[in-house]
Amino acid sequence: MKKTVKIILLVLAVLLVAGIAFAGGEKESAAKDDGFVIGWSNAGMGDSWRQFLVANFEAEAAKHSEIKDIIITNADEKPEKQISDIEDLLTQGVDALIIYPTVGEAIIPAIERAYDSGIPVVIFGGTIDTDQYTTLVLQDLLDFGRTQAQWLADELGGKGKIVLLSGIAGNTTAEDRLAGAREVFKKYPNIEILDHQYCDWSPPKAKSIMETMIQAFPEIDGIWADSGLMSWPALQALQEAGRPLVPSTGDQLNGYAKFLVANNVPGYCYPMTTQLSGKALEVAVRALKGEKVDKIEYIDITGYGPDEIEDLAKPGKSDWWWIGDDQMPEEFLPEL
Repeated sequence: MKKTVKIILLVLAVLLVAGIAFAGGEKESAAKDDGFVIGWSNAGMGDSWRQFLVANFEAEAAKHSEIKDIIITNADEKPEKQISDIEDLLTQGVDALIIYPTVGEAIIPAIERAYDSGIPVVIFGGTIDTDQYTTLVLQDLLDFGRTQAQWLADELGGKGKIVLLSGIAGNTTAEDRLAGAREVFKKYPNIEILDHQYCDWSPPKAKSIMETMIQAFPEIDGIWADSGLMSWPALQALQEAGRPLVPSTGDQLNGYAKFLVANNVPGYCYPMTTQLSGKALEVAVRALKGEKVDKIEYIDITGYGPDEIEDLAKPGKSDWWWIGDDQMPEEFLPEL
């Protein structure tokens, strides 16, 4: 009798487990049949680069019939707002979460909570000091700064006085670029760094800071800036002060490229591609479909020297256009 009871209990246990597994499979299948809801916690929307970032994201979303909806939040570059945004997206029950970080260290607990919830978490744009995510999509931002700095060092023949202009203090993208640049400049004892300032990727702020630098330093031989949003106004400040235009670095901002070509001044554009957002979404969808995704996925980037810049600059487009990031259907392109 005892043996019979044990067998019955065992059978019931097996059926219960099978039922739970079956119910879970039904739930997963139903969620996929109904379509995925993808949440994107965006660091900010303060400039045209961010508009292209959204455009690439939406263009990629249009390729996936399995996506039912996308929800995009804007943290206004405030980590406390991004933490709140992430929690709100989780409350809304998104199937996967994509994060473009503000200050990486500050939002790590929110990222880890999202990952612990069991949904795919895809981070893009910069490194993050945790491994609690599904995939990190990025271009090598240390290499970004290194490549810019190496071009400038070569252009100056390994000597000269330079200034450094960075984006937002504490932002993972800005700090990684700066770290890469400093790594290279340390190899050149005859390159003197006169000053370094954070300009928040703001052209007016960059121009004002450069005007102060011009007053402070009678000789400036080069400008390392991690974005054309700062190197372009810095060059304008030099021009307005009657000072020589000097070699500089930036990214793929069309206004910067057009200025270099119009004034026949050497510069280097290293793209921070807005295609990162589309790649992050594509990875998230693959993860949701049960496909294997790598822990880190890189986007390979090639920089543009003076000859390439002359070919790629688009005189007929807005200064705030982003060269090379407009390869998408016209309906998704920002109106600038």
